[in-house]
Formats: sequence, C-alpha cells, structure tokens
Amino acid sequence: MAGGLAACGASTTATSTTNSSTSTTTSTAAAPITTLTGTQESAIKPLLLTGSDFPSGWAQDTAKDAAGTKGTPSCVADMVLLKGSDARSSVVFADAGSSPSAVIQTVGLFPPGKATASAKMLKSTFQSCNGGTLSSGQVKATIGIKAISVGSTGDAGFAAQMILTEGAQSSYLDVLCAVKGPNGTFLGWSTTTASTTWFAQLAAKAVAKL
Repeated sequence: MAGGLAACGASTTATSTTNSSTSTTTSTAAAPITTLTGTQESAIKPLLLTGSDFPSGWAQDTAKDAAGTKGTPSCVADMVLLKGSDARSSVVFADAGSSPSAVIQTVGLFPPGKATASAKMLKSTFQSCNGGTLSSGQVKATIGIKAISVGSTGDAGFAAQMILTEGAQSSYLDVLCAVKGPNGTFLGWSTTTASTTWFAQLAAKAVAKL
C-alpha cells in the first residue's frame, strides 16, 4: 500500500510484523485492481470516491502501484484487497501539505451471500496484528488497535484505528470495512493525527455509495 501504511511511518520494503504468539507475513500481492468486465466496471465505478469528496488540496494518485500491497503486513493487505471478493478496484488520494497523508479505497463485488462472512473474517485478520511490532530496517514500532465510531457500516463491517508507536512518536491508520448486499468497501487513512472526525465524515460518504 504505497500511499497507505508507508505514510504511517513504515517502509513498503523489508517490513515485517510479529506478535507474542504469532508471526504475520507480509503481502507480495499486486495492486487490488482486477480486469473488470463492462458489467463489473459499471457496478463498481459509482461506488468509488471521487475528487469532489475531498477538501481542496487533495488529488488522486494515479501511479500504477499507488494501491500496491507489496511489503504490507497481511492484516492490512487483506483489507486493501477485500479478500473474498470476486472483482475489485481501488483509488488513492493524497494531500501533500505540511502533514502528508493518504486515503485508499477499494470497492469489491462479493459472491452471493458471502459479503457478511468476509467482513467478519477481515475484522479478525486485522485485529490479529494488535499487540505486535512492525519492523522496517532499524525502525521498530509497536502496534495497537482500537475500535472507532464512524456511524453505519452497512449490513456488516467495522471501523478501527491502528496506532504505530515508536518511542514518543505515533502515527495512525484509520480503517473502515463495510458491506451492503454483494457490495463491499475498504477505506484507509494514514495520518499523523489521532483525531478520527474527518475520517468518520469520509467513511459516511463511502458507505452511502454502497
């Protein structure tokens, strides 16, 4: 997730997570974009956020690997890829201001009757990183995860904040997973602020599109 976890202070190369009882492997998957049929594209495109959903100064990152998950811990990569979906596409938006941050959204189409179960699995996978450490070169950060409130998550889903702490410094990854019918969305915001107010507002826009 070139614009995501890396912006939280972890490199997308030579990154690993460990837990007191388990080890979490990193992902080598490509960007979460599949070759869509015309019907799939017509179903997914209206569900994606656009530039008009962001404040002035934000712009879409159109780099080929902007939504790539190589080197990203599996507990995050599975979310970005909406694991379990049949077709998916993603967009990345970035703000290169004084406090650089990035937002990634993936929208996916799940097989009939599978979306709710997939959302539960993704929640469990994401929470598996809680209490672990994230290592990148000489940098080692502890991982904390807590639930956050963003309003509706559709038929099923969750919202949480991953807190990466190294010494006195912390960075954050706010995430949303929401499903409605066969449609699902992942939203992630990497930032240096603990406040979730703006993320909750953006999450509401993403859920409303489902």
